[in-house]
Amino acid sequence: MGRIKRSVHGGLLAVAWAASWGLSQAGDGIVDIADRNQVFIDGRYVQASRGVRVVVCPPLKTNEVCLRKVPSAYSSLIKPDGVFRYYQALTKDGIHWRRVSGYALPEPDDILGMLFGGRSVFVDPKAPANERYKMYDGMKNRIQASTDGSDWRVLHENVFPAKACYPNGMDSHNVCFYDAALGQYTAYVRVNKVYECPPGKVPYFEKIGRQRYGAPNRYARRAIGRAVTKDLSRFPMPEVVLAPDDRDPTFDGVKVMDFYMPQVVRYPLAQDAYFLLNCRYRSYEDWYLPDDMSIYPKTKAGIYNVGVEDTELDASRDGITWQRYDRKPWVRLGKDGSFDSRNMYMTRGMHVQGDEIWLYYVGLDDPHTGNTEAQKRMVLSRVVLRRDGFTCVEADYDGGEFTTPTLQFKGKGLFLNVDTSGMGLMRVEVQDAAGKPIPGFTMDDCDRLHTANVTSRRVTWRGKDDLAGLSSQAVKLRFELQFGTRLYSFRFGDE
Repeated sequence: MGRIKRSVHGGLLAVAWAASWGLSQAGDGIVDIADRNQVFIDGRYVQASRGVRVVVCPPLKTNEVCLRKVPSAYSSLIKPDGVFRYYQALTKDGIHWRRVSGYALPEPDDILGMLFGGRSVFVDPKAPANERYKMYDGMKNRIQASTDGSDWRVLHENVFPAKACYPNGMDSHNVCFYDAALGQYTAYVRVNKVYECPPGKVPYFEKIGRQRYGAPNRYARRAIGRAVTKDLSRFPMPEVVLAPDDRDPTFDGVKVMDFYMPQVVRYPLAQDAYFLLNCRYRSYEDWYLPDDMSIYPKTKAGIYNVGVEDTELDASRDGITWQRYDRKPWVRLGKDGSFDSRNMYMTRGMHVQGDEIWLYYVGLDDPHTGNTEAQKRMVLSRVVLRRDGFTCVEADYDGGEFTTPTLQFKGKGLFLNVDTSGMGLMRVEVQDAAGKPIPGFTMDDCDRLHTANVTSRRVTWRGKDDLAGLSSQAVKLRFELQFGTRLYSFRFGDE
């Protein structure tokens, strides 16, 4: 298999850019996708392209008040499994939530549960039954275990090196999970990345610079670190995999953006895709804002810890190298005066409901100040996304096309997650490894997809849809999209 070329730069994934991302050009090898779903989070499958681009698709913001007065800005979504019982809220429809206490099992028709606080709970498939559920607490730097969520006991202390912990990092909602693709445990944690400030800002940062970062001209911004281990009792020092860069807000030589929470999820419906629901924190500072900053409290170190947060979508194939796309807000703050007009904190996890993906967040109408009265107004709300709908390949109005690298597949049919709307049209051609159209499956043979907004549409060629005879050979797919068609994913399979 060819080597992936990596980039962490933003911007729309243009045609020339897309061609540089190929896993395998002709002659370089074959990408084995079997019958697994393929999403367009980068240019891997968008080669030899014209008039198409990968775009980010924001979810539908419902503005639902799912639960008021939530106890923490941090939250985790956990689907009932008949065993786990450590919930603080439950729902039967995803919209109306009720508070629960104690360790009672969910009712039979509860579909989702929520846990609040900065702890990360996950199922450990390698553990014995009495340690099935694990809880990672970044601030306390420990791993706990439970049979069903009612009997938590400390399993491992000091799992990260001391120099990784607060105040160097680990504040906010850190996450940990077992990554079956790696066969290891992966943690995404907060890291305070240190920078040098210009001379004019030394008086402002001097105290915290001396206290925490070793010099009066130093300050830190929150970044996202990653650590992987086979032994849950010990993680290595996290390596920074994503941090604000020179394109992000900087004023008078000081960076004023942080990445507040490492909400990384391995997408369960694709072969290899990780999504980061990136909480972006922009600091309020008096050297670039006209506000009267005296109304906000300062920390003991004499600096402000005040700001606003929205959500950016980032994606990765390996959990290390991240695409930030156009960096536009993926979930925008609400209108002035609404419950989420100043801050939002994405919930850990996602729920697939039919053709939809439900995601949740906690919204606040006050800047990040630590104001306890404001925090009593926090609201849990929901956004809805199309299945596989984080990104898509979108065509110019007058048409575009692209070709995949050489593929090895399994199954009898080709299925597409596609939206043509009213005007759009689409065709697919199957080629051999050399790029020659295979008779019976050429572009002219393909029955145009039209008036289609479906998450699984089987492609036909003059009424024929059986590709079983081609599954033993390497092929390429050439997609033709016209008049605004969007393609979200593709897969081979039997049904």
